[in-house]
Amino acid sequence: MNVVFYLVFNFIFYSFIGWILEEGYSFSTTKKFQEDGFLIGPFKPMYGMAVMFLIICNELLEISGIPLILLCFLIPTTVEYISGYILKHSFNKVYWDYSEFRYNIHGFVTLRFSIYWMVLSLIGLYYLQPSLYDLYMENMKIINIFVVLGGSILLIDLYITVKKLEYEKLRMIQ
Repeated sequence: MNVVFYLVFNFIFYSFIGWILEEGYSFSTTKKFQEDGFLIGPFKPMYGMAVMFLIICNELLEISGIPLILLCFLIPTTVEYISGYILKHSFNKVYWDYSEFRYNIHGFVTLRFSIYWMVLSLIGLYYLQPSLYDLYMENMKIINIFVVLGGSILLIDLYITVKKLEYEKLRMIQ
C-alpha cells in the first residue's frame, strides 16, 4: 500500500464529509445552506486535514485509548484554530466566529465545538474508518486513479480560491 495515496484518499473523503456535515448543520440551524465556503467545490479541507492526522496517529503510529481520545480533541481544535487564524489574517475572511460562545479562543475555537469534533472524530476512527480502510485495500488501483483526479481538482480549486482571495484583498487595500 502506498501510504501517501491512502492518506490523500482519506483527506479527500473526509473533506467531502466535512462539507456535508457543515451544510447539514447550517440547514438544520438556519433553514438555508451556506452561501460560500473557502473552496469552490464541495470540500472542507480542515476536516480532511484533521482526520488525516488522526489516521496517522491511530493507524501508522498505533496510538489508541486515552492518548487517542486526547488527540481527537487536540488535533481538530488545533487545525480549526490555525485555519481560522490564517483565513482571517491572510485573506481577511471569517467563515465562523465563536466569540459569543463561552470558553472560546479568539473566536476561532470553542470548547463546545471542540468536544463535538472529538466525539465525531472518535466515531469516525472507530466505526467508519475500518470500513473505509477495507474499501481502499480491496479497490486500491481504481481508487488511486480517483485520488489523482480528486487531488488535482482540489489543487486547482485551491489555486483559483487563493488567487481570488488575493485579488479581493488587493481591491480592499486600494
